[in-house]
Amino acid sequence: MVTPLLRLMHKRHPETEIDLLVSGLAAPLLRFNHHFNNLYTLCSRNLPIALSPEKRHLIRQLRARRYDLALLLESAPRYRRLLYRIRPVTAISFKEAGFDARKHVIVNFLHVAGIHAYSPEDLNMELPLSADDDAFAGKILRDLPRPIIGIHVGWGPRGQKKHQESRLRGWNHKNFVRLIHNILEHTDASMILTGSQEDVNDTKRIHRIVSNPRLHSIAGLTRIRELASVIKNLDLLVSVDSGPGHMAAAVGTPLVVLWGPGWLSQTRPISNIAPIRVLHHTVPCAPCQITPLQKSCRRNICMEAITPEEVFAEIQKLLSQSEEGLIKNGSIEFAGKSAKPLQGYIRSIAAMSSSGVT
Repeated sequence: MVTPLLRLMHKRHPETEIDLLVSGLAAPLLRFNHHFNNLYTLCSRNLPIALSPEKRHLIRQLRARRYDLALLLESAPRYRRLLYRIRPVTAISFKEAGFDARKHVIVNFLHVAGIHAYSPEDLNMELPLSADDDAFAGKILRDLPRPIIGIHVGWGPRGQKKHQESRLRGWNHKNFVRLIHNILEHTDASMILTGSQEDVNDTKRIHRIVSNPRLHSIAGLTRIRELASVIKNLDLLVSVDSGPGHMAAAVGTPLVVLWGPGWLSQTRPISNIAPIRVLHHTVPCAPCQITPLQKSCRRNICMEAITPEEVFAEIQKLLSQSEEGLIKNGSIEFAGKSAKPLQGYIRSIAAMSSSGVT
């Protein structure tokens, strides 16, 4: 979600040097992005500076860059403490620029940088891939009959995958099984289950129940850019609120996203190159993500409200539109009841520094 800001800053200030500080997990997604100069990574984000040789080394590196401006796109205090040690001439964050809860995170990122004039196309995310990534996707998909539908069941950090099907953004395995049976019965589509190594048990369970030669699983077999390339070459992706859903929006793959506790106005996948269908039902306790209510959630009724039949209906619409050449780039539609106005704050995605070094 930071890539639109990088692109606009580079376009409007081509002589400015821009450095980017991100998590170790996010770094591979930016490897072939050419809108910045240097990429720095922070792997152990939660360790205090006094206990982190990584952070102390990073502070020395970044302080030597003598930044004129730093843009902080994270709200956690530990990042502000890190930024204070780096000593930029000027630092701007949501604290100074404000955060409009009615607008998307991408837009709020632009506002931190003082960018208030932009076109809808300026909000498109980027995920450049290599020839090797595309070659990997070609090997995975080459023998599968079209259309090919990806199904992504997992969500969340690596250490919080236990019982994910019934928690927060998860969708019950029985629902995925019913959806897959609908697709098998009413279409000629091939299907691929995607996911990380931590999602393998969930995908194996679904695969075992369905046991059909048109259903395949690559969960745990892809690195992050390889997964992005597979998604790029799908005819459609079905996903819960997850990183791969945003990947689909970035690479232009039609997307059906199942939306539950997240802040719809702030973090939904958006695109002017990919048709996106958001399935969402308003329930009294949603959105609860990153609020105290999230910790007390024992039953994600927001996700239970989404039925396999609803999802399959959206799949049929997108596939039929694609066959007839009727898909219009950037069409985003919402199914289910419309959400109430959203308010609140969000822990943003990346800590970014920009510099105009002379």
